[in-house]
Parts: sequence; structure tokens; C-alpha cells
Amino acid sequence: MKEAIDQAVIDAKLRELSRRLIRLRDKRPKSARQLVDDQDLQDILARNLEIAVQSCTDIASHVCGAHRIVPTTAGDSFVQLARLGMIDEPLSKAMQRAVGMRNVLAHDYADVDWTLVVKVLRDDLEDLANFGRVMVAWMNGQQG
Repeated sequence: MKEAIDQAVIDAKLRELSRRLIRLRDKRPKSARQLVDDQDLQDILARNLEIAVQSCTDIASHVCGAHRIVPTTAGDSFVQLARLGMIDEPLSKAMQRAVGMRNVLAHDYADVDWTLVVKVLRDDLEDLANFGRVMVAWMNGQQG
């Protein structure tokens, strides 16, 4: 590593990730129909999912920067972390998919498929939590 990691930045992003994951789990709809029919819930979930993924992306970008790696895209940050051996390939792929979902939510690249969002909330939030845990473990190893 060429430059120091700013522990305060990583800690703040991890706290934000944790906060957003709690909110997403608390507000997770029981069905796609519930989400399709509730615009307020759509707004709450879309914003919290967007920020949760962005928190992960910010962490990845910060770590890449400390290694003097300049990712070409947000998703590439996770490719680079896998190349560094900090995350495994399946987690890298999962995080790249999460960035794609964040892009749809944040930039309205396409009409949001709320059925897909429910699937992400049901099946994929653990990927974000896993990324957070891996980064905590890595940071703890850096301090030792």
C-alpha cells in the first residue's frame, strides 16, 4: 500500500452502511405488490438501497486510492479489491451487480422493476453486509 487509509472515513461509511441496512430490513415489503402499490415505500427503499450501495462503493474507492489504483467505474472498484485479494470473486461480482442496481435507482437509467427490487431486498442485502464485515476484518488486520 502506498498511502494510509483514513480510518475515520471507512468507519463513517461502515456506520452509514449499517444504518441503511437496518432501515432496508425494517421496511422490506412482504410482497412485490405491496411495493408496486406504495410510492412512499418505493422512495424509502430506493433511497436507502442507493445510499447503502454508495457507502460500499465509497469504501472500495478509498481503499483503491490508498493503493494508488484508479478504478474506471464504481463497479471496477470491486474488481480491483478482488485483484488485491481483499474480497473474493463472488463478492466482487455481487457488488458489481449492486452498483448496477444503484445506477438504475439513482440515475433512472430505466424504469425501475419493483419486483426485482423486492428480490434484491430479500436475497442480496446480505452481500452488502458481507462486504462491510470483510472491510471491518481487513481494517482490524491493518491496525495490528
